[in-house]
Amino acid sequence: MDNNFFKKIRILDGGMGQLLLEKGMVSMGTLWSASALLDEKYHQMLVDTHLSYINAGSDVIVTNTFSCRKFRLIENKVGDKFEKLNEIACKLAIKAKDLSKKNILVAGSIPSQRDTYITDDRDIKLIEEDMFEQAGILSEFTDFLYLDVISSTNEVKAALNISKKLNKKVLIGIHLKKNGDLPSEEKN
Repeated sequence: MDNNFFKKIRILDGGMGQLLLEKGMVSMGTLWSASALLDEKYHQMLVDTHLSYINAGSDVIVTNTFSCRKFRLIENKVGDKFEKLNEIACKLAIKAKDLSKKNILVAGSIPSQRDTYITDDRDIKLIEEDMFEQAGILSEFTDFLYLDVISSTNEVKAALNISKKLNKKVLIGIHLKKNGDLPSEEKN
């Protein structure tokens, strides 16, 4: 990835889960958009959704791996599919990029490894281990890693450590509450 890529404004794609639901995907449990990875009949819908974002002007598409964190998959009794689902999401994003014939980047989505919008109070080493496991899969297929809706500085620190270990660039998307604080109550 060119170090100058983000020196100008870039457009990332939009959310995947809600759009897939609007297009007819049926969510399994709390898997949200990961349901589209489990059921092959939704794979083309995923590719088409990536393509629609590319054609709308996105410079970056984000892998559909937000709900592919191990914790969420185990919760829905498909934890054994962790690696496979993360790989499928990457390959479908790459397929969309190739079909578009446009010079875009693919970012690997790594969310908070527990629940969304809630602080992960575990030791930073455990957070890093979980993130590293998912990042290690995504790293092979993506141009950089995107920390998706991060809620604490510990998650940011863990991600930066992972970035160094994998020698992979990282873009951090932080979730802020209305008062400007992180969900962890840390000040901005």
